[in-house]
Amino acid sequence: MNFLDSVKAEIINKNIKDRHCKIAFLAGIIRGAGALYEKDGELGLEIRTASEELAMLITAQLRVLFNYEVREISVSEDRLNRKDKFVLSISGEKTEEILKELEILVEENEELIVNLKFYDKLTEKECCLKSFIRGLFIATGNCTIPNSDSALNTGYHLELVFSHYAPALSTSEKLAENGVLTKITRRRDNFIVYIKSAEEIKDFLAFLPAPVSVLKLMDLMINREISNNSNRQKNCDLGNLTKQVEAAGKQIDAINKIEVTIGLDGLKPDLRIVAVARKENPDETLFELADRLKLTKSCLNHRLRKIVCIANEL
Repeated sequence: MNFLDSVKAEIINKNIKDRHCKIAFLAGIIRGAGALYEKDGELGLEIRTASEELAMLITAQLRVLFNYEVREISVSEDRLNRKDKFVLSISGEKTEEILKELEILVEENEELIVNLKFYDKLTEKECCLKSFIRGLFIATGNCTIPNSDSALNTGYHLELVFSHYAPALSTSEKLAENGVLTKITRRRDNFIVYIKSAEEIKDFLAFLPAPVSVLKLMDLMINREISNNSNRQKNCDLGNLTKQVEAAGKQIDAINKIEVTIGLDGLKPDLRIVAVARKENPDETLFELADRLKLTKSCLNHRLRKIVCIANEL
């Protein structure tokens, strides 16, 4: 199960006790996955989801909350994702009552219109607001998390998809009021409320709340940081080794040049000892060579630089 599926499973399996929270949760689902239609002069609602569990949950909630039995559930193939879509149809005399209580339809100037604003009355209580956002996320949300072995500090992405700008904006503003910062972009005909920061995704999941998913995300973030630190250390070690090899090569070249021109006996005794030791131990690090000669690392480094300078002057 990928991270997105585990988050949605946690939300679906979360027990909601109060009716007002159940109403808000269902409203969030329908805001994300519902579409109104009219057939033979009657208003209807169609809900599409790729999750059989969610389809069954919606059916159960409609039964408990409104004593409404969904009589029509069909399965269609999503050609884009090659996954089955479960299509629930709500129609009949109770449809308007359900849509009004869910604030999907509101009265304005003695007419019923589709509510494109945020459901303020439905989400007055904090628990209801969280229930609404949970419903919205499982209906239309997406989340991708990078692999822990990825070296790049990118790849975190969470989004909510809306077909209209107004609800996208109001949802983004409502989340900001609760400490979750998002941005909005347009993708073809949809408006996307999104987050691209691991910390802000963690804040979003904590707001829902989805505590198990928060812990999973934190674990993934820690593992990735460990992996990145390990890679940085390896790169640092490799860089240092490369520098050491290059420096040792220059030192050996300098010693060979001195040997064929003035001879190593032409060096002062302290420099001659270092030159002979370096030539006989070309693969040793500066630390290892210093230890062999019972010198400090800085003293050895100073003498080797002096040898290179002498060679450059020849």
